[in-house]
Amino acid sequence: MFPIFFTILGHIAYGTTNVLWKNPRNEVGTLPLIIIRSLGCLVIFSVSFFVLQAVGIISIPQVSASDILQTMGICAINYFGLFFYLKAMKHAPVAHTIGFGKIGLIIGIAVGYFVYDEEISLLKIFLAALVLIGVSMIEFSSGKRTTLLSKGLLYSVLCKVFWSTAFLYVPFITKLGPILFCVVLEFTVCTMSLLLFLWKPTKISHLTVSKRTKYEIGLLIILGTLGTFCLNFALANISIIMFAVIGLIEPVIGLSISKLYHKEKLSRIQQWGIAAGVAAAFILSATK
Repeated sequence: MFPIFFTILGHIAYGTTNVLWKNPRNEVGTLPLIIIRSLGCLVIFSVSFFVLQAVGIISIPQVSASDILQTMGICAINYFGLFFYLKAMKHAPVAHTIGFGKIGLIIGIAVGYFVYDEEISLLKIFLAALVLIGVSMIEFSSGKRTTLLSKGLLYSVLCKVFWSTAFLYVPFITKLGPILFCVVLEFTVCTMSLLLFLWKPTKISHLTVSKRTKYEIGLLIILGTLGTFCLNFALANISIIMFAVIGLIEPVIGLSISKLYHKEKLSRIQQWGIAAGVAAAFILSATK
């Protein structure tokens, strides 16, 4: 139950941050925002690692330079999930961008079954379908919808494909430990963003950054740190298929907060969608 609690907590944190990226991205820019966020998380994880190691709560894992480089490699691939997610926000509404997270369920089940030899039960399939229906009901709106070949849709699909490489993190987290792994992950994200920014720099006007944006960036760092640790800890201690299914509460939470944060009224069908998605995810979390 402990890993399941961490999974749910991590997705609540990430589901909230999914809504908070848009305004800072528009004011600061995609790469500068990722650099600020990842640098803040890196500092928190690094300090936590050394403090916890100093007081004897965790030990320094026996890893080689090759282990670190391999971990950075898989993290570098996963990095483009966030990159394309922020690109998608530029071309599609937040609700549509978040909603395409459903694609991760298919990838997660495939990885769990073919890579980790996990079993797929009828209960998991039923509950997964129920959460999918819930997310689709939340997405339902009378407003504008993205076209089939829109940039927003293509970037959303790309972001989920790259983000789903996280399902392959398990051996790396096991070897490094969750906190050191998070240090390497955030270092990789920050470094890649910095290199891409230096390759094609853009002007940043600090004077145009509003108080609201600074507040949102602060939340992105705090909730990002919480979500990254919880999900990476859970990933190494839970079934990948169950992790993928429970992960569908992230778009449920994200879409719900998106409606409330941007002061959009929830329709009755969207309210039923939230109830169905959350209920199915929590029922699944109570099953083996």
